[in-house]
Order: sequence, then structure tokens, then C-alpha cells
Amino acid sequence: MSGKIVQMSPRILDIGDAASYLAMSVGTFRTQVLPHVRQIALSARRRGYLVSDLDRWIDQQAGGGTELPASANPWDMMS
Repeated sequence: MSGKIVQMSPRILDIGDAASYLAMSVGTFRTQVLPHVRQIALSARRRGYLVSDLDRWIDQQAGGGTELPASANPWDMMS
């Protein structure tokens, strides 16, 4: 070991951390953001959200950034 401290940033956040990352409540996250970002299955019951998708969503809200793919939310395909 070299004795260096390495700080790593997570690539996936659970719903509570994702809402906090965007400075909003979980309820607001569910209604405003969830329909526009991909959900990653972390286990049978837990879902995660890519930090890159959250960054892209907030960039769109600010009037910039790139579009998310049309099929970003797998629930959209179930209609």
C-alpha cells in the first residue's frame, strides 16, 4: 500500500440519496425526476439511479445539456 487516500464518488444512488443530490424531497423526486431517468435494479426491491442521468436531467432543467433517450424509463415501454 502506498498510503494514499483515494476518494471515490458513487456512480449509482438510491432514491433518498438521488433526491438529496438534486436538493429535493423523495416525493418531488418521484413526481418530477423519476419519469425521466433510468432505474437500475440493485436487488429485487431496491432501485438505483445513475449520477450521470441525474446530472443530465438537472442540465435540461437549466436549459442546457443533451436529451435523455426516449426509452430512459423502462416503465414507459409497459404502456
